[in-house]
Amino acid sequence: MNPADTIMAVSSPPGQGQRALLRLSGPSARALARLESCQPGCHRVRLAVQGGTLPAIAVIAHGPASYTGDDVVELLVPGGDAGLAHLQETLIQEAEARAVALRQAEPGEFTARAYLNGRIDLLEAEGIAEAIRAESDSHLRAARLMSDGGLGSVALELVDSLTHLTAMVEAGIDFTDQEDVVAIANDALEARLADLVAGLDRRLEGTTSIERIESVPRVVLAGPANAGKSSLFNALLGSERTVVTAVEGTTRDVVTESLLLETPDGDLEILLSDVAGFEAVNEGTDPRIARAMQAGAREAVERADLVVRCTAPGQELASLAEGIPVLDVATKGDLSPVGVSGHVVSVVDGTGVRELADLIADRLGARSNVLGSGMLALTHRHRTVLDRSMDAMVRARMLVLEAGEGVMPPAELIAACLRDGLDALGELVGRVTPDQVLEHVFARFCIGK
Repeated sequence: MNPADTIMAVSSPPGQGQRALLRLSGPSARALARLESCQPGCHRVRLAVQGGTLPAIAVIAHGPASYTGDDVVELLVPGGDAGLAHLQETLIQEAEARAVALRQAEPGEFTARAYLNGRIDLLEAEGIAEAIRAESDSHLRAARLMSDGGLGSVALELVDSLTHLTAMVEAGIDFTDQEDVVAIANDALEARLADLVAGLDRRLEGTTSIERIESVPRVVLAGPANAGKSSLFNALLGSERTVVTAVEGTTRDVVTESLLLETPDGDLEILLSDVAGFEAVNEGTDPRIARAMQAGAREAVERADLVVRCTAPGQELASLAEGIPVLDVATKGDLSPVGVSGHVVSVVDGTGVRELADLIADRLGARSNVLGSGMLALTHRHRTVLDRSMDAMVRARMLVLEAGEGVMPPAELIAACLRDGLDALGELVGRVTPDQVLEHVFARFCIGK
């Protein structure tokens, strides 16, 4: 990964669409697109490509005030692989003619450049990565908190306090010949360390793991056609999300939505899916579409943490593979509840719908995976780093306590412990340099008068 290169990548989703996005970043981004004279902002342009021109909207940002910190050009062009291929080939030829380095971006390289150029910190970069792979609302909220600086502000406050304490301790070691430098008193140092440890411990108690947040149970409503799955899906969500008709095979795709369930531990977010009825095909449906409908339904069932098997009066239980956790539900209970098995529900009068939500939560047996107010979600790396920092502060405090009242503790060892704590936090917010400690010393003690 050479930051001096100009990089490019298709940044729109794969597949056909009306528009496609090609992004360039680097010192030659504007020159290669022949947009050197364009000011930052949006421009309607025509790009020269092999055999003609291509209409485009160019979004231009000059470094260092761009996302990556370099010049950035985003080209929104008509969708289609052929046009994108021609455009990329033209840019490659232009780079060869100008003798500049242009290559395909590596995974995450645009965000990596933003980090290396100081546009974002490491926590923000991790938050962006979590947002990209988030599948649930809770995971997305946790990612936004990470990238918005929730954890970063906690870490920076701790860095500032530890840097100040380190400066005070090291001032007593290195500048004892200065009249206006007074090393921090033992009791004051111990009290400050105790406050920092207690404060960090309280913050860690109010956190959860990102792994817990991203672990969202999948629940699938499955069964034969016209079993009332889509109606029940809408009733559980409290909104008309899917089309409900008496025609078999109306639901073709797997439709998935987030749903919050109440548990004694707090809210539990699940991914609720409505799938095509087993073996249900409309007359005239293309056999390929029919096979895709059934394959999608079966795949969703196989991936589910719980299958709510829906059966209407007069229907037989849908056959499911062994080992799949199943909750049987008798739908359309307002019509003929006699002889049906399982929990009875009716979306017409609401019978059993609320109770079904409670049954699903109980069967999943999962703890809350929704961030509460003021909570932070930590990765394993974050928790390890914060634990290391706390351990370093505890060791420094123990050195002060073990020295005893009126006895000078080993300042060099205390400073080394505090440095360990700063180094650990540096893995969260960026490296803490000796210059930062010296800035605190000079600001407070007027050394070298």
